Amino acid sequence: MARQEGLIKLKGKIGDLSFYKDKRNGYQARMKAGPTKDQINNDPRFQRTKENGQEFGRAAQASKLVRQELYELLQQAGDTQLGNRMTSRMHRVLKADQVNGRGDRQVLVENLSMLEGLDFNIHAQLRDVFLMKARPTYSRDTGTGTLELPEFNAKSRIKTPSGGTHAQLQLVALEFNGANREADAVSLARSSYIEIGKNGDTEEETLTVELQPRPESGVIILMGIAYFQFVNGGYYPLANGQYNALTIVDVDIP
Repeated sequence: MARQEGLIKLKGKIGDLSFYKDKRNGYQARMKAGPTKDQINNDPRFQRTKENGQEFGRAAQASKLVRQELYELLQQAGDTQLGNRMTSRMHRVLKADQVNGRGDRQVLVENLSMLEGLDFNIHAQLRDVFLMKARPTYSRDTGTGTLELPEFNAKSRIKTPSGGTHAQLQLVALEFNGANREADAVSLARSSYIEIGKNGDTEEETLTVELQPRPESGVIILMGIAYFQFVNGGYYPLANGQYNALTIVDVDIP
């Protein structure tokens, strides 16, 4: 790594040299490193690099597909590093492929259960804000998913963020098949608004989603919670969703 000492400071590239400004060290210069794209594609020495890049690309694409299907929810329940975390998890799913050879491995539906437990908002994980063991069930035969909510004391079972007065629980069923982009059905159910500062018990409630997937598709089941502030008869989302949670709790495999 070289530092630029002259009066004229450069930015950009000249031949194999790159000139740039570093916040900590000021103006720097360095040699271009690493193989070229042509070398990776055609030189046998970089075969493993090429294979790794192809597989990482497939994992990134699968991650993007899930996030696109849940786009509206993620506006209020996804942190800035979700894409990286999900791609990393998808990469693990891909590497579990026992069918295809190295470089050709795929995100197979049969391995999607490895996504279970993935939190979409690292700052608000479901297990930390919803202190109950209620979990959904899903039947592929009927295409119905349900979440039975018994009576419970919201004040002691739902963590209350500053300014929050109410919460909604969410149940989501998402069809996914990395090999078929048309497998993108989504079903969402929301609970009634729950007053989270209230000492009394809530009423029993059942959330129901309906999703009949294609025979070869997996169904990803998510639970979430969204916070609101009640003002003059309206429910307003809190602080761009930074307190909201959304977690993959189950995956149905055909």
